[in-house]
Amino acid sequence: MGKKMLVALVLIGLCALVLVVNTRSSILEREVSLDLLLTTVKMLKSLAFLLFLALGVAIGVLLHK
Repeated sequence: MGKKMLVALVLIGLCALVLVVNTRSSILEREVSLDLLLTTVKMLKSLAFLLFLALGVAIGVLLHK
């Protein structure tokens, strides 16, 4: 397993952990509170989804051969 693959798998694991921890928010709320490993960040849901989309693209670029 290459270094890029390992970095991509670690990023996927961290994203999954953050998403599982944050499943308790309501659909009607405009803001979301993300519980990260060391702190809590409050931001708009749309911005949070955009950031996770960008992280997914970065993972895809790392996995591309």
